[in-house]
Amino acid sequence: MSSPRIQLKFCHKLFLSHFLAVVLVSGSIGSFFYISAIDSLMQSLRSRLRNSAALLSQSIDAKEMEIIRTKADIDTEAYKETLAMLRRLRRSNPDIAFLYIMRKETGQLFFVVDSDETERQAMPGQEYTEAPDTMIDSFHNPSVDDKPYRDEWGVFLSGYSPLRNGEGRYLIGIDMRADEVDQKMARLQMTGLLSLLGSLLLALVFSLYFSRGLGTHISELTRLCSQIAMGRLHARSRIRTYDEFDDLIEAFNTMGEELEQTRNTVQKTMEELSDSRDKLDIRVKERTRELEDALNKVKVLSGFLPICCSCKKIRDDEGYWQQVEKFVQDRTNARFTHGFCPDCVIKLYGSVLSNEKAVKE
Repeated sequence: MSSPRIQLKFCHKLFLSHFLAVVLVSGSIGSFFYISAIDSLMQSLRSRLRNSAALLSQSIDAKEMEIIRTKADIDTEAYKETLAMLRRLRRSNPDIAFLYIMRKETGQLFFVVDSDETERQAMPGQEYTEAPDTMIDSFHNPSVDDKPYRDEWGVFLSGYSPLRNGEGRYLIGIDMRADEVDQKMARLQMTGLLSLLGSLLLALVFSLYFSRGLGTHISELTRLCSQIAMGRLHARSRIRTYDEFDDLIEAFNTMGEELEQTRNTVQKTMEELSDSRDKLDIRVKERTRELEDALNKVKVLSGFLPICCSCKKIRDDEGYWQQVEKFVQDRTNARFTHGFCPDCVIKLYGSVLSNEKAVKE
């Protein structure tokens, strides 16, 4: 047994298709721009960190850091001058959380100078055990973290560059607080979300307008077609769409007019045929009656007629005797003229004719 199929109206299908199409297009474009914006932001931050770290690394000579080994070296001029410079640079840029110089010895990393102004400041010689791979690789080339990382001081995005004359043993690091990056990303996310909501609203309005308009036109054409199919050929549609539907509606209206004219012509022809048939029936009946009358008369004259042997009168059906002329005239269209046959002429006027002949001779 086949499963029931879900049936949707054409306007609903049209709405869903346009809505999904607009959402897909706007979502794809929005996602592309959002990802591009995030990538652009990260690339910009990483480039700034890399350039800043590379610039600072050239202003500090690694040979001056050799004397800073333990906490006891914080009173040296090299430490004080470097710490003051790092703190001054950090204060000048609110995006920077920490500036520090690291030394690598026997595969281990140690702080040299840390710009932190709190009690959590790392002292010279303090080992850093949670160094990311990017930092380890930066003792020879400037680099930046691919993504924020977390350590005991917080979550940061850092850039590194080897110090001048460091010989792969010293680097300077710049930590940017990840919360700053998060705020910028949050603003981008909010902008992307608002853009997506706007696209959804636009898709909803556009799809509703288009599907309802087209659905209304189709419903009107269906109504008009149904009216014509039921014989209501006077039905017309007066809506205007200002597109191809106007031509289609006009074609339906013209079809209705032509069918109505054809029906009227057929009805008139049928009425004329009916009248002609009625008249023909009357004529046929009249001719039939005339023929029947003629036939009846022919039958009377063709039967046995009683006739007098002397006066030659004929007896009718009622027993009256009539002259032959009157009897025949009453029953046929024949009319009589009178004359003498040769025998009667001789019989009646023979003597006269003989005298005239003799005179002539």
